[in-house]
Amino acid sequence: MKRILALAVGAPMNVTISNKTQLDGVRPYIEGLIDALAGRGRPLGTDFVIDYSQAWYEDVVSGKAIKEKLSNHDLIYAMSTTVIRAAGKYAAENIPIVFPNVSDPTQEKYVSAGRATGFSAKRTQTADRCFECFFATVPTLKEVIILHKDDHDPSDHAKELVMSAAAKRGLTPTLVTIVSHQDLKDKLGKMPARDRGRPASVGIQVLPVDLFFGTAPDIIKWVQKDKLLPAFFSVSDWVKPPYSALGGFGVSQYKCGERTALPVDRILWGSLIAKDLKVVDAIDDDFEWVVSRVAADALNIPLGGISGHVI
Repeated sequence: MKRILALAVGAPMNVTISNKTQLDGVRPYIEGLIDALAGRGRPLGTDFVIDYSQAWYEDVVSGKAIKEKLSNHDLIYAMSTTVIRAAGKYAAENIPIVFPNVSDPTQEKYVSAGRATGFSAKRTQTADRCFECFFATVPTLKEVIILHKDDHDPSDHAKELVMSAAAKRGLTPTLVTIVSHQDLKDKLGKMPARDRGRPASVGIQVLPVDLFFGTAPDIIKWVQKDKLLPAFFSVSDWVKPPYSALGGFGVSQYKCGERTALPVDRILWGSLIAKDLKVVDAIDDDFEWVVSRVAADALNIPLGGISGHVI
């Protein structure tokens, strides 16, 4: 029986997953990984279990949420750039690291050192394409509010691409810099609400930052339910009931999880180590643009003839 330590940024939770009934609140990466490993003849609960752990951003960076969990595991499944950096810093060098997404693996020292491998969904590099899908979904936009994590290179790069794309449309990007979950709640709470009877002229683009992914349901509530402002993400996983963003463009977390089954399998049950396995990049067919009709109706936003998948 192999033990995988899965680490993510988000509301604190810890659960040992030995069957698929225990996935409530767990990031979609995990279900994708479990399903794909089952397809490779590695059933959950028989060949492996997953110790799943989430903690707030600052506790991951400081190591507070990681150090005590690192022993007695065969592999670390690091679900963001922040986590791979923390895991590489605090974990023993002989514990392999696999990630379902890191924006730019070429810039990660633990990848270069041969300690980590996985899949890149290229979310940072496609932030401008995400914006174009947002604008096509809501062509009445006059201002885009960009949720950004300062001094975080994936967010910095994505921000520049979105601001450039918005400027080409003649829009005014407004940067809202976030440092913590509480800061996010405070700043979104101060935004003025939209009159539902008026066209949606202001929208929120959520950059691909683990701090935001870890609190996506809260962002959707604070932005859409409380303020009637459309929210758009760089993944499609949150465009679904019971809560739903208006839309998203990118590689789903579920698909990212599927893509990492091969390196996890070869490391845990084969003779390979992380440095033997090249990081795989997303290809065009991996990306999807998904829009929620229910969310659009609630926001009174007509969808028209968009080319994205409306659900």
